[in-house]
Amino acid sequence: MKLTYNVLCVDDEISLLEETKSDLCTFNSNVGIETNYKDIEVKPGSREDPEFFWLRISAEIEKAFKENVYDMILVDLHMPLDVSGADVIEAIRNFHTVYRPIIFYSAGNPETDDKALEQLNTAIIDANLLGKGVFITSRGGLTDQAKGIFNEMHEEEHKVNRVRGLLMDSVSELDASIVELVEDARLWELVTDGAKRHEIVTAFRGHLKEDCDAANALLASIKRLDANAIQDFIKTNPKGIGTYRKGYLLRAILKQAEDFKPFAEVLKGGIVGENSLNGVRNIYGHTTAKELKNIHSKEKCIEIRKESRRQLENIINIRKKL
Repeated sequence: MKLTYNVLCVDDEISLLEETKSDLCTFNSNVGIETNYKDIEVKPGSREDPEFFWLRISAEIEKAFKENVYDMILVDLHMPLDVSGADVIEAIRNFHTVYRPIIFYSAGNPETDDKALEQLNTAIIDANLLGKGVFITSRGGLTDQAKGIFNEMHEEEHKVNRVRGLLMDSVSELDASIVELVEDARLWELVTDGAKRHEIVTAFRGHLKEDCDAANALLASIKRLDANAIQDFIKTNPKGIGTYRKGYLLRAILKQAEDFKPFAEVLKGGIVGENSLNGVRNIYGHTTAKELKNIHSKEKCIEIRKESRRQLENIINIRKKL
């Protein structure tokens, strides 16, 4: 689930897109998504050579794709010095992205919707761009066309797995940033008054004592319970014991049930140690996105996906065998 959509706009008169861009900003903002635009205005300089002009525009497009991943691309048909929007789309599809939605639009020459669609279709066919994820519309229909695509994207964003992903990402970044800030000496230097610094320490100790008191009270309760009573306690106090410890409890039960021992061994890879799935989750959950770039890789993604699938399949197999 995304908080921001990046949109690339390629036009020889970018100012004509202002109303459309504003409407789309409002449309996405209504569902909590910010819209960021990257503009490439296809205008030649004074006495600029046509070949150099195209090389310059190509370089700007390449730079734009190095800086961002775009959720939508808007490309005008008619451009100066024999450059066509179809040339731009062909370059994007061949060198940068093959599946991001591109809206190809035109006011028409002369300016009629029918002429615009006719010219756009001709340009698409001549450039062999049919079936390459290019949507065509007159300039007047551009806003509605973009809203239709964004609306489908919104529906995807609203799905449970996307929301869980956003929550994980947002809370992880928040947690990691909190850790980073409380370790920063500059933060502590904001409070120099001795009495106020003492208040900070007193409040912190108070929170730790609350945690200790709750843990000791829980331990005292559990000490008096046998296996059956612990099972009932967990059911009637779903928040009494954290998920992390429940994972260890599950593994302990599986280890003592002969036919379930193999499941316990697989679960170990999910919850025990820094290299477990839970350990990796904690690393990603308590490290800022900026710092993660130093350790994140395609190989790491593959490893996480494979282990995630192995752990979830293990849970499915436990349920089947119960």
